[in-house]
Amino acid sequence: MTVNGISAGYYETRYTNIKNKADMAGAGFAGSMGKTAATQNPSFALHISNEADGKSIGSSADRNGSVTVYKPKDFDPSHPVYKVKAWDAEGNVMAERMVDVAEVDPNSADYLDMFASSSHLADSGKCPDAQGAFIGANAIYNSDSGYSYFDKTDWLGMIRDMMQMQYDAGNLAGYVKYKQFWDCLEQ
Repeated sequence: MTVNGISAGYYETRYTNIKNKADMAGAGFAGSMGKTAATQNPSFALHISNEADGKSIGSSADRNGSVTVYKPKDFDPSHPVYKVKAWDAEGNVMAERMVDVAEVDPNSADYLDMFASSSHLADSGKCPDAQGAFIGANAIYNSDSGYSYFDKTDWLGMIRDMMQMQYDAGNLAGYVKYKQFWDCLEQ
């Protein structure tokens, strides 16, 4: 899970989106901190605990809002189906659905379905780094263009591109992390 050990109803945090990296170049840490207030986005809530929905196995938050994957109380490991809830940036529930991970097509799935799939892979131990690989790939791939939780995406293509980027950069550990995730998704 991305955030562990917090039992409150949600975790409030802030994130920074640097809009003009050229202004920050060469400014050093002190110079970049002076620009933080001007580039900081509003707070968002990360919902990670809700007894009525089941045990949280994964939570993520970004400028779109937050998403949490729950293992329902009647969870059957032989047929994994998870409850996924998404909140908009103002904290309003905008989606709630059950996701059968066997039905998720990584060639054309939305963020909610793929986050449920990556959370399952991490929670089951099949791919412990699956959530981090998924969130990292989405953050890098969609950093400038923005995205919707409901857009269908070719996640296998995205992960393949991330593997290649890590390989080209000489980051073997990063390459292996994305390769393991890609291998699990192909099965």
